Amino acid sequence: MGDNKINKPEIITFPETSKSLAIAMLRAREAMMLSFRPILAKHGFTEQQWRVLRVLGEKGTSDAGQVAFDACILAPSLSRIIGKLENQKLITRFIDEKDGRRINLSLTSDGQDFLNKIAPDVDIVYKAIQKRYGEEKLSNLLDLLGEISEWRGR
Repeated sequence: MGDNKINKPEIITFPETSKSLAIAMLRAREAMMLSFRPILAKHGFTEQQWRVLRVLGEKGTSDAGQVAFDACILAPSLSRIIGKLENQKLITRFIDEKDGRRINLSLTSDGQDFLNKIAPDVDIVYKAIQKRYGEEKLSNLLDLLGEISEWRGR
């Protein structure tokens, strides 16, 4: 009768969660955010609002879609965040002159003042991280994370 093997689906085992890259990255993010969340809370900001302000502070006026991408925020969430930051007079929103479908965002002077105000507290945390792990390790980690971010499942 031929081959007695029955086609059984192959059992796939997952790595232990302590060896899962995705879980390890989430745990590392949470460990880092433990130091930053109190700073943001002291100033009444969420992590997502902070990321939007940081992106605009770094890149200047930007298309809302690019801000969402750079700040790792989904578009519907960004819409709510824009409204709140606009009400607080930290950002402005305006239609792109060349493409009327595009919304651009820009940091206001109050937004820049906020970034300048919070910068010393954030800098203390960054310096503590750098002291603990060393400049070379952090540089290598950031390079590797940048490469992983570019992979996008391909």
